[in-house]
Amino acid sequence: MSWTFWGLCFVAVIVLRYKLPDIPRPFKIPLIIPVVASLTSLYLVVGSLYANPPPQIPLIIPVVASLTSLYLVVGSLYANPLPSLIWIVACLVAVPVYYGYVDNEKMCHLWMDKLTNKLLHYLDAGDVKQ
Repeated sequence: MSWTFWGLCFVAVIVLRYKLPDIPRPFKIPLIIPVVASLTSLYLVVGSLYANPPPQIPLIIPVVASLTSLYLVVGSLYANPLPSLIWIVACLVAVPVYYGYVDNEKMCHLWMDKLTNKLLHYLDAGDVKQ
């Protein structure tokens, strides 16, 4: 489902490049990047609709998607370093939260429980009398 929306975002980059070519952009990526990313997302969406999908996705599809994502991250870091770094840090902080609270198959919830208890202890302002 998410690849559908990613594909629409990539197509929007192509459409806006032709409909509004003169608007200022923080950075401009080569047109081949959203074209390849759109085709990749189309392949992943259509491929998932088959009753019996192919046994293995060709290796080039995740490689191209990963390189496209890496290019976009590096481009955003170059164009707007501070907001990009803030979002990268937010994403990196989300990883231990995911493994601590969402993924119950991992044993990370043990250290997350300890961390949560310590944070609650430090944030506790004492007993509030009513």
